[in-house]
Amino acid sequence: MLFTEPRALLASRRPGTSHDRGSPGAAWRNPARFAIAAATATALLAAGSPAALAADAHFVPEATVVGWDGTVATVTFREVNVALGGRTTTISTKLTADVKAFCTNGETTLDVHASATGLTTADYPIKNGTVAGTAKFPVQVKIEHDPGYTCVLRHKEITAFLDDFRTGATLVHHQN
Repeated sequence: MLFTEPRALLASRRPGTSHDRGSPGAAWRNPARFAIAAATATALLAAGSPAALAADAHFVPEATVVGWDGTVATVTFREVNVALGGRTTTISTKLTADVKAFCTNGETTLDVHASATGLTTADYPIKNGTVAGTAKFPVQVKIEHDPGYTCVLRHKEITAFLDDFRTGATLVHHQN
């Protein structure tokens, strides 16, 4: 589709085509419209998409640190080989926390599973092709149980998802 429109605008007028404003040859006959169409097509073809320019951009798994204290998630990350025209990029950080608890009340026991997800999106500065940042946001898992039960956390899993909207780089970081 990217090539179809510029070609149609640049094609020579065929004999017998209508000369009204809405005809396919109208852009060819209007020098201002032709110049705008040609400049736009040239810019699009020369620049490419931001994702194509940033094809080598990626998050460094070893530099990703995920923490969760039961209330606040903290995700520290580093993205390298970021080659964008701007000074910032937009990164979405999502964390899902899954917990399993064992609750007792006398001889009665409950196995409880609960989860929660938090999400934040922010702009981060690009310095020498590298983006380093820390995202902090609320994630609180509520373990629902009847009064009188005492609960002990048996298992905790957290998964962080990083997504750079401008480079297309993604990372999934999972830890127990």
